[in-house]
Order: sequence, then C-alpha cells, then structure tokens
Amino acid sequence: MDSIRYYVVQVNGRYYQGEIDLQSFTDDEEQAFAFTDIVAANQLAHEINGIVLTRDVSYQELEDLSAQYLIEYEALPKEERDRIESFCRELSIGMYE
Repeated sequence: MDSIRYYVVQVNGRYYQGEIDLQSFTDDEEQAFAFTDIVAANQLAHEINGIVLTRDVSYQELEDLSAQYLIEYEALPKEERDRIESFCRELSIGMYE
C-alpha cells in the first residue's frame, strides 16, 4: 500500500474538526479531523446529518510535508522552538502518568 486511507465528515459544505476553540466545523478540509476508523466516521456523520468522504494521502506526500514543516520549524525564532519543545515534553510526560 502506497497511501493511507482516512475519512472526513462533511455537513453543508463544512468539515468536522472536533471541539477546537468551541468551533466544531471548518471550511478548510485540511483542518478537518481525520478519522482512521470508518465506523466512527459513519456514526458521527449519522449523528450530525453529515456525509463521510474517503481520502487517501500518499507516503511520499507525507514525507514532502514533513520536510516542508521541518524547514518552517527551523526558521522559527529559538524562543518559539523552545516553547514548542517544552510543551511537547510536558505532553509526552502527561501521557505516561
């Protein structure tokens, strides 16, 4: 398999993104919550009168995006990178407590 299959839920032309800043929907499909479980996606779609869209992303595209994000991350000021790394460490520690 050269790609990963995922699912997004669409309602009235908007995409479910989860509970982010009290906004559950976005106009930007790339900001949508990506379900890996079709059953969960279908269940939510049924609950909110939406539809499930099937998407695939290639491993090459993921690698390209990762490389681009690394370039963007490294261009951030050191203070901002330190803040992000500190947050990630705390998040990681919290996951194992």
